[in-house]
Amino acid sequence: ALLLSAGRLTASAEDVCPAGAPCSSAAADAAQDEHTALLQHAASASRTAREVRAHSFANASRASRPVMTNVLRSFEMLANAEGHVLQVNIGNANIVGMNKAELGSRPAAGAMGSNMREQKTPPAQDAIKQVIAVDKEYQHAGGMNSFENILAIGVEPACEVSARVSGGCKTAGRVHFYDTTDPLNPKKLPYTVERRGITAGTVSLTQQDDGKYLLVVGGTDAAQLDFYISQTTSLLNGDPGFKQVLSWTSKSLLVDAGSDSDYGAYQTMNFIRQTDGSLFLVGFFRAMNGLGSDYADLFKVDSSSAGISLTKKKSIKLKCAPSTCNFQAAAGLYIASPDTLLVYASDWEPHWKDGSLIINEFRPKFVGVGGQCERITTGKCGWTGCSSSRGPTECIDEVCVCKEGFCHNGDGKCVAASSR
Repeated sequence: ALLLSAGRLTASAEDVCPAGAPCSSAAADAAQDEHTALLQHAASASRTAREVRAHSFANASRASRPVMTNVLRSFEMLANAEGHVLQVNIGNANIVGMNKAELGSRPAAGAMGSNMREQKTPPAQDAIKQVIAVDKEYQHAGGMNSFENILAIGVEPACEVSARVSGGCKTAGRVHFYDTTDPLNPKKLPYTVERRGITAGTVSLTQQDDGKYLLVVGGTDAAQLDFYISQTTSLLNGDPGFKQVLSWTSKSLLVDAGSDSDYGAYQTMNFIRQTDGSLFLVGFFRAMNGLGSDYADLFKVDSSSAGISLTKKKSIKLKCAPSTCNFQAAAGLYIASPDTLLVYASDWEPHWKDGSLIINEFRPKFVGVGGQCERITTGKCGWTGCSSSRGPTECIDEVCVCKEGFCHNGDGKCVAASSR
């Protein structure tokens, strides 16, 4: 699911991007090939590099008519046999809730691509369908994360700017759990994890080899991560009895060779587990107290008799079209297939003009919509169309796109799908 995902990743979570090289929107920076990320296969000594490229603007999707007063806070993408269902954690002055959006026009599996290519308004089947109340006591939505058919949502008390400056904010948090076996009808489970004296700004969930569940909840900006273990191997049959076993703070961060030592103010953290058992966390944040660039940072999680260690492996810069995403607001991972990671992001609020919700998608460079080949090239175009040197193309949203039956070869040209 859009923050983390059902299943395990067979591609390596390491070396997500070359040091210092940002990953950009195809439309905003289509011609700059250095704006790429690398996702490498795991295990062998000669690992094969696979480029991951952001296609955020040209592939932005919209859902219509959300509640305008809500502030978007975090994301999860869920999927069933019929297609994608988007859960957006929201908060306002009175309640924390979820916007439940169906994306019926998009493929049932794989990357979604844009639903705005052929029209100027969202398709009728791509819309916010329901707002679900999560917590009436706490008004600030924290991060959320899903594992298989369980969705975990963090909530915390709201805090005005004046109270934040004076240190008067109430520090508490709570984690709710939902059964999303049917993503269109999530069912609230009858237990919570209560936190006293610390917030629930990020929530990460995965399952251990012994069948018990590992829950990690971050305090303010995830500077402290608290690790909980369930006492049972099911989250659906009553209270699993999550017990806190230890805490980790950013002062203990280890750094891999070649990586910077910065630890961001993370608003979402998602687990990734490789098939070799290695466990990673990916944290999303916006630098400079929300005024800078958007980043995704990769950490390897290790445990020993001495406790838990986090090692920073890599940091990548992700770039959306202006005013369409902010990782301080809503961002997260979705494992679309055993070797495909997707990143989704949005801004704080729905679009000011028409109330639509803009969702940016970052996907592997050679992975197209619905798991097909990528048709978007690095070329830009205008009223004169695309250069004939690119092969069979059409100009869509000022971007050269390969015609049906043709694929982008990674060098700006369209080749027959059968030749790939």
